[in-house]
Amino acid sequence: MELLQLTQSTIEIFDVKDIKNLRKGIEQAVIHNDFSKYLEFEKLVGDLTVDWLQKIFQYYEADRAKKKQDYTPKSLAGLVARLTQMEYDVCVDLCAGSGALTIQKWAVDKSVKFICLEYDETVIPYLLFNLAIRNIRATVINCDVLSGDVIAKYEVISSEKYSVVSMEKDKTFKVEAKTCISNPPFNMRWEIPVCANMQERFCMYGLPPESNANYAFVLTALSYADTVAMILPASILVSGNKKECEIVKRLIENNFIEAVISCPDRMFESTSIATCVIKLNKRKKHSNIEFIDMRDHSDSEQREQNGQFGGASHMRRTYIKTVNVFSDEQIQFILSAIQEQRNEVNKCVSVTIAKVKECGYMLNPSRYIGIKEAETDHRSYADIIRDLNHCIEMKNSCKLTINETIAKQLGFDVESFKSDKELGDEEFLQKISGVKLLKKNYITFTKNKNEVTFSNGSKELVSPVFMLLFNQWKQLIYMWNIEENRYLAELRDCLLPDLMLGKISVNDADTDTEQ
Repeated sequence: MELLQLTQSTIEIFDVKDIKNLRKGIEQAVIHNDFSKYLEFEKLVGDLTVDWLQKIFQYYEADRAKKKQDYTPKSLAGLVARLTQMEYDVCVDLCAGSGALTIQKWAVDKSVKFICLEYDETVIPYLLFNLAIRNIRATVINCDVLSGDVIAKYEVISSEKYSVVSMEKDKTFKVEAKTCISNPPFNMRWEIPVCANMQERFCMYGLPPESNANYAFVLTALSYADTVAMILPASILVSGNKKECEIVKRLIENNFIEAVISCPDRMFESTSIATCVIKLNKRKKHSNIEFIDMRDHSDSEQREQNGQFGGASHMRRTYIKTVNVFSDEQIQFILSAIQEQRNEVNKCVSVTIAKVKECGYMLNPSRYIGIKEAETDHRSYADIIRDLNHCIEMKNSCKLTINETIAKQLGFDVESFKSDKELGDEEFLQKISGVKLLKKNYITFTKNKNEVTFSNGSKELVSPVFMLLFNQWKQLIYMWNIEENRYLAELRDCLLPDLMLGKISVNDADTDTEQ
């Protein structure tokens, strides 16, 4: 449906005078769960796999200058949805906007519950309506995802046909999900929160520069879920910033990057900026990165749009815009290339982490696509054992000694930890690699009642876990110091009058001691 026709019809459905009042009309329908408005809009648009409201919001209300709002085209949102298709029950949509990514994810699997995080208050009514009309289950948090400041919280509960929306008084939330999808604002400045370097999302990687929040969004998404698919500016692939380079290096060495996809330009309607899609996976079962260059492998699509503003001649004119899109076949090619670790000339290549290190940790697919054949030579055994030793050393650096009963009550799979023994072929491995495999010593179960002890088990390393524990310990001690001072003040206020009146004497304590 053409934008002007869609806008005018939508204004009529929500009983408002003009586009300036449309957001208020949608908000009222959501707050009062006016299902009659939902039904009228559904009859108007028909296909609910399309984010129709995004078209209206992007043209009339999006703030590209300050908030960097370029809303996700259906083609890219569909790719991200398929990249994270797996067994899951909760999905986080980081910087959800009007819900384009969530809608495509819902189109793939309607059983998923969503946690939608979005900062801009103006788009929240559009997001809530989009969720409710599709009968999606979701928690919507109106918040700054980088600082953690929460403005409002909503629950969207599915019912027979449309979801019911309610505002929650309790604004606290905890994100627990297996997958995260995101199209965050590109290249925006951010204010680093106090003690950010001690937060779990940053402590192992370092802080991204204040001048650019791209990797702040990446690390935030990765702290929420094991599998992440994000749409990002292509500039993120070849950064000259030292802080960003260090983050990229650690992501690669941790084996968290599964695929990097270069996308053609002109995929967004409001900007021609070059973009890419990165898939991160903390549970990869191999140590290669699939690089895919789709810049010359997409379809084009023409869209008509009538003039919206200006003189009569402009209003009567129909403009044609051409955008690039991925077809279903092209998306399937991307998925297959990642799954099969495919090598295809000028399109994709599976590259070892060792090769990426040799190339200076660059993530630009064009740097590697020239490799015509799969690399048949594996890494040296010495390098593999050294990487294994690094993992063991990092685990050993924070040793936990815990009472076995407490461990089971806390949900520890005790038997699994007990079975995590040495490989049993240490001598053979040392013989073929020349490197001795370290002993595992990161957890011990004890029968000592209520014993729980963390200790630094390495003379060379201090585990990042201790930074988190130390921060929590400081906060806990600070809280109890406040409580202690309150009780001391109460004790003082009781003692002084009784001492002045002679009800008690400082000698009373001595007498009790002698008895």
